[in-house]
Amino acid sequence: MEIDARGYACPRPVIMTKRAISENNLEEVLVRVDNEVATENLKKMADQLGYTTSIVENSKTDYEVHLKKSVDGKKSEVVSDEYVVIFSSDKLGIGEEEFSKKLMESFTYALSEEDSHPKYILCYNHGVHLTTINEKTVEDFKKLQEKGTEILSCGLCLENYKLKDQLKIGEITNMYRICEIMTKYRVVKPC
Repeated sequence: MEIDARGYACPRPVIMTKRAISENNLEEVLVRVDNEVATENLKKMADQLGYTTSIVENSKTDYEVHLKKSVDGKKSEVVSDEYVVIFSSDKLGIGEEEFSKKLMESFTYALSEEDSHPKYILCYNHGVHLTTINEKTVEDFKKLQEKGTEILSCGLCLENYKLKDQLKIGEITNMYRICEIMTKYRVVKPC
């Protein structure tokens, strides 16, 4: 099978490939990408899934990544314990505001495409923008909710930003419940 992922930003080439492997039980796949970072990300994913990789650089904007199921088929060890994801901002990292918001959207999309999903998503402070006014993250959270993830937004934060009536996904909670959940599960907090 061949996947043309040229023109797609991270993490789409990885997600497209992982989905194709999963849905079609592929032994081999060729993925075409247009940047070196995508080749590195595909190699990491292949290692996790038990595939070997070879990369051909045709030019600085044309790469072929060949994935083949390894003979032993051993996947790298993956942590499978339950976890929660905490969002205290609608931006990922420190930098240009619009770019940081796009990075957050990329993160929530990647999270929604993962095989393992968080037990909870907890949103507080500016993180409540992700469950209210950001349509892209709301859609990603809907996918996670369908997989069983419980999505909770801080009521005080929603009130503070005058977003309580705009909640589009999940339920309203309080800081006591957020604290209680954070102390019981492994916490992932994108910064």
